[in-house]
Amino acid sequence: MINLPTALKYPIVAIGDLHGQYDELSKLVEDLKDLSEWPDCSVVFLGDFVDRNPEVKQTIDLVLELLRRPPGGSAVMGNHDLALVRAARLDDGRPSPYWIEGYRTRYDHQESFESYLGRPAMTWVKDLDDLREAMPQEHRSFLSSLPWVVEASGHLFLHNGLSPELEATAGEQVEALRAKRWDRKLLRPLAGTDTDKLWEGEYPVWLGADKKLSASPLSHPAKVQVSGHVRVAEPDVSEVRIRLDTSGGVGRLTACLLRSAPSDPVFIQSR
Repeated sequence: MINLPTALKYPIVAIGDLHGQYDELSKLVEDLKDLSEWPDCSVVFLGDFVDRNPEVKQTIDLVLELLRRPPGGSAVMGNHDLALVRAARLDDGRPSPYWIEGYRTRYDHQESFESYLGRPAMTWVKDLDDLREAMPQEHRSFLSSLPWVVEASGHLFLHNGLSPELEATAGEQVEALRAKRWDRKLLRPLAGTDTDKLWEGEYPVWLGADKKLSASPLSHPAKVQVSGHVRVAEPDVSEVRIRLDTSGGVGRLTACLLRSAPSDPVFIQSR
């Protein structure tokens, strides 16, 4: 099983949502190899490895290969990954009616079935079991063990963003992300907010349930949030966050080189 550290040192290359785009990732890596910093760069992937393209299996194989190269790297869980993990019980957890139905109705899942089974899903619950059995154990372990946040001294890497609709401070939210805890009593949604009214105990807002957090997350006092989840035409930068999902599964991938905590981001796109 590959090690996924939750703390990284600079220089770091962050890479946006992949969604099975093996060819685009391969091209992006060739461009990254031209960076003088590449031999010393940790790599961090921002989640959503699965769905939307039929090369999911090959893509995860390449991701694992990149994470094994010195000096290594890590990855965080996206909402598509969470949906697949819980629907197909890749984590050996209890059945989740919420995700079994949610993955079927709300996600572009057929390409993941094509990638591992060589056919689309036909009998839903049985096909989820078949998909689970068809996946290499290393892929199952990778997806189910993905951290919810990875940290560096000046950056947080997560799929979506911290929430201003919780009483919990930015620091308290990061602690909950580290522990993979999405707990109403702990995080205290503000009365009347969407997070309060639409609270779903199996779907943390940080992983995607509240898309507003991509553009407007709660500011962290010391760290810039680097995220994906919502497609943007070009890399989007503010003092609070950097957004990197320029693909959404159907376009050029974007990577961001961070040489140090205070340095300006440098963007590299697949050609």
